[in-house]
Amino acid sequence: MPSFYPQVSSKAYVNIFYSMCIHFDNFISKLILNEDDSRIVYSSTDYALIKRSGKEEWNNANLPFLNYKLSGKSIGGTRNWFSMQNFSQGVFIPELRKKIRIAPISIELDCTYWTSRDDDWQYAVDTLLIKNFGETKFSYDMDFSGTIVKNIAIVEFNLDTSPRYTEQDWLEKNEISTFSLNPTIQTFLPLDTAEGFCIPKTLLMDFLVKKDIINQGEVVEYDEALEFTIDHFNQTIIEK
Repeated sequence: MPSFYPQVSSKAYVNIFYSMCIHFDNFISKLILNEDDSRIVYSSTDYALIKRSGKEEWNNANLPFLNYKLSGKSIGGTRNWFSMQNFSQGVFIPELRKKIRIAPISIELDCTYWTSRDDDWQYAVDTLLIKNFGETKFSYDMDFSGTIVKNIAIVEFNLDTSPRYTEQDWLEKNEISTFSLNPTIQTFLPLDTAEGFCIPKTLLMDFLVKKDIINQGEVVEYDEALEFTIDHFNQTIIEK
């Protein structure tokens, strides 16, 4: 079903979320999953075990893994990035040779790490503690009619190493240890509609192959690749 909004259908609406999530996948998998982003599931913490195991009987070979899902969006953030001039008049983007109005926003993710080994748990926690001590950031791509523009994302992990779950008995029986990352990501949201905006197709295709949604070398049109990506983040099951 096509989008209800013509701005979305015409790609005039600058939706940064999916591109940001694709790069966050790469960022967090390199940090604590040995670059194996097949161990990331897009799910709330409450349903992460079900999503990870799928139809298969659970076994601890599925560990470690990490889940995340959007839990909130808000204007502004911990960094004082707001500028009335950028908001009302725009900031000049050299790659586009024009100004685009922007505003800082914060994106919150429900995110949990799961493992069966205490030493793995200790390693992942310590890695994130050290990473959180400094400035943690990554960039992600926006495509404006073939011109790539990078946007910045500052990540602050809100670590909780003693979370509680309704499935506590199940977790103890299966010797699963967890901790919450719950990152807040501050970035810029372009406010102006921009004809020709899209997520780079190569980025979408690489993501879909890594998530085993399409096969390597499979020919997929851009609109179909985008719908597959949106379905992934909507937790819609796609059969290959």
